[in-house]
Amino acid sequence: MGNLETDSKFLKKAMIVNVVGTILKVCGPLLTFVMARIFGAAEFGIFVSSQTLLLTIAHSATLGLDKGLYWYLPQNKLNNRTAHDGIMESFWVSAGISLLCMAVIFVGSFTPYISKELPWYAISLLFYVGTYVFSTASEGNRRPQNAVFVNSFLTVTLAPAVSIALYFLNIPHALPLGLFVGQVVGFCVHFVLVRRQFPDMPLVPGKLPPKSLVLYSLPLGLDEVVASFLLRSSLWMVMLFLGPEKAGAYGIMVTISNALQTIRVGFTPILTPVVAGMDKERLKTDLKPVYSYCVFMVTFIQLLIGFFIVLFPDLILGIAGKDFIVQPEALGILLFVHLLGGFGGMSNLVINGLGKTLYSLKMDFTSLVVTLVTGYFLIPAFGLVGAALAMLCQQGVAIICNNIYLIMMGYRPYSIKLVSQALWIVGLIAFYIVVNMGVFSMVMWQKIVVYLVIVALLLLYWKIVKKHFSANANIPKKQA
Repeated sequence: MGNLETDSKFLKKAMIVNVVGTILKVCGPLLTFVMARIFGAAEFGIFVSSQTLLLTIAHSATLGLDKGLYWYLPQNKLNNRTAHDGIMESFWVSAGISLLCMAVIFVGSFTPYISKELPWYAISLLFYVGTYVFSTASEGNRRPQNAVFVNSFLTVTLAPAVSIALYFLNIPHALPLGLFVGQVVGFCVHFVLVRRQFPDMPLVPGKLPPKSLVLYSLPLGLDEVVASFLLRSSLWMVMLFLGPEKAGAYGIMVTISNALQTIRVGFTPILTPVVAGMDKERLKTDLKPVYSYCVFMVTFIQLLIGFFIVLFPDLILGIAGKDFIVQPEALGILLFVHLLGGFGGMSNLVINGLGKTLYSLKMDFTSLVVTLVTGYFLIPAFGLVGAALAMLCQQGVAIICNNIYLIMMGYRPYSIKLVSQALWIVGLIAFYIVVNMGVFSMVMWQKIVVYLVIVALLLLYWKIVKKHFSANANIPKKQA
């Protein structure tokens, strides 16, 4: 069986898993909206800000060793190493750093510089980093379904459900405790799944992570710190300039629009290992069909979700309560940001697959500067719309630079057939503008009919063009 055919079958299977994960991810945000309605905009805004800080610290604590497993584990067999080499070594290093961070937060809570509530969130740190390491171990071993079930459904559903239950039981610190329960359960499930894949893996390996894994991972670890700040910088600036209530409203919009982003993020453990496994000859012949197939599938799924959000924004925002329906036009800009990222932003996955992690670090530093500078001027002037515009500026700069970098290395991974996808994206944005300009108004049943018609057109389009985007479309029939 040809390498491209093998990769194609894996991509198709992983795509199905990704779609299922996207469906499951709906459950978490819905409960999050209910949680926001129960706890109120101000308290929910503090929760969102604290959780994003916690995620940033947790990602930093892994030093990039979790993401490095995407690249390292597939090579264990090629280099005659034990299949589990690098997993527990990465976990214990990450766990040690997370415990140190927890200690700093607890000690700092006795000073005026750290909130008294933050230690309640910090107790989840160890389980966050453990989840990161073990979930990427499964993904690096080509078991993406494990991370999809646990990360996309179990933890994100269990955490808000527990917080809501604790609230009605009048138990204090309900929000951080719900988060803690969700992460503990997720960590335990991931550990069991990894042990089943590697039954001979020792709990204490007695050695540090391999040098090659560390050298590859450290730039990714620094990049993860920058990327975490980059991802959450607009929310923190909203909190700083506009207050917790506006931060809560913006947090809901980010949660909704992230339904599109998670589609693209879900292809990180899929596309990166595939590109990393290509030699120079395969990169010349196989990169374009593989990459174009991934872009086609990501943007197609994003379009299905995007049109729904465009037609029913008030309904979705209203689940959280009237306090969260603030500057809904910002949601449209965030949708465009993630659609743009789905089409051109996956170039970063190719760059990491090629081993150019140092470039990714430099690019994210640049993007962070762009976000902070534009946000500093735009958020006070335009509110939530300004925060969304800052994200749009950052995304545009990153996509342009990344694709120029690929061209300079001699790679042009975009198929000309992707023009049709670009036209659909332009159509979605135009549709959003027309709907929100008040050119015509629709009642609920009319919106439902319009959405069903759009879905039918998208499915017809997919049926017509899907064969042209198959990752193994250029494999001779005898080989396939």
